[in-house]
Amino acid sequence: MRIVQVVTQMEAAGVQRVAYLLHRALLKCGHDSELWFLYFKRTAYAGAGIHVLWDHKPSALENISLVRTLFARVRAHRPHVIIAHTYYANILAHLAGLLAGTGTRLAVQHNPVQTFPFVAGHLDRLFASLGIYTAQVAVSDAVLDSMAAYPVRIKDRIHRVYNGIEFGQDQVPSWSPHLNHVPASVPKILNVGRLSVQKNHQAMLETMARLPNAHLVLVGEGEIRAKIESQVKGMKLTDRVTFVGEVPPEDVRAIMNCCDLFLFPSLWEAMPMSLLEAMAAGMPIVASNIPANCEALQDTGVLVPPEPTQLVAAITELLNNPAAAAELGRKAAVRAHHFTVDSMVDGYERLFTAGSSKAPSRVDRHAPVQASLSRALRSVETAGESNRRQQ
Repeated sequence: MRIVQVVTQMEAAGVQRVAYLLHRALLKCGHDSELWFLYFKRTAYAGAGIHVLWDHKPSALENISLVRTLFARVRAHRPHVIIAHTYYANILAHLAGLLAGTGTRLAVQHNPVQTFPFVAGHLDRLFASLGIYTAQVAVSDAVLDSMAAYPVRIKDRIHRVYNGIEFGQDQVPSWSPHLNHVPASVPKILNVGRLSVQKNHQAMLETMARLPNAHLVLVGEGEIRAKIESQVKGMKLTDRVTFVGEVPPEDVRAIMNCCDLFLFPSLWEAMPMSLLEAMAAGMPIVASNIPANCEALQDTGVLVPPEPTQLVAAITELLNNPAAAAELGRKAAVRAHHFTVDSMVDGYERLFTAGSSKAPSRVDRHAPVQASLSRALRSVETAGESNRRQQ
């Protein structure tokens, strides 16, 4: 089966990791799989079937050209299935798929819908109502619950498929050059995630200010790095916070082996890959008691409100009780096996099979919409050509 996944930007974040692992697994299953990133943000992935459509984040005006480029590629490639991840890629990719006649169009929701921007949220719900999405994937029950107010006709086409992580990699070293400057005797607290408001770095820094003997290790990049660095400097934590940046997965696993505790006080999540990977690494975990983290961890980590007083108490208790911390890590490693790449692929493949038998009727039902949208797109293309000739 010819399958295309579309993700908004190339970077080493959780959504991109899910799409990449799914792409590799689909290739192994014999599918003709490709992974398209709408635009380049940071180097993260390369290999067979991986493409970037735009070399930078498009401006508002450039979005028109990006849509035309995406539609042309879909029309030329003619995939049987399009899987798009997050609301921006969902809207653009599935509109292109509808116009090009792709029968199975899966929209993957990686965050509670209440966190979507206003316009994107309304468009996403509209596309679901019109059947432009032939089905939706919620990556957790937490996401499903966030869609509880959707009409029945939408909810009937929503399926929960957990994100999956890899197991059985080569032996991971318990040493990392990224932490050479941190004394071995200093407790190292790790967070892996995009540097964004969602991940609640403010609470992490306030927690560190109350744990004078510990060191915080931040793995990831993001839009608020400069703000966090400024806060670190203002709080006089420069010597106790390490910014690792984006690094390959094998480096992340090595860093996990070097650290004593995983701290994950996010304000919202769906099914976070870094948390699952920390569980698989057997790390003791302190996380915010939001629905997605509770769903992933259950009783294998310490779940508390994401504010400094509660985080400090939980971290202190685990650091002072290594036996209890080790037992939590052992239980987390067992729990992590509920989230495998194989089970993730099985979930998506069931949707391909279900969608393939229904695809023709859905395409036919949307034929008038397709025709109108195709005419509109051709008008945009004609106008674009005219403007280029005049320049």
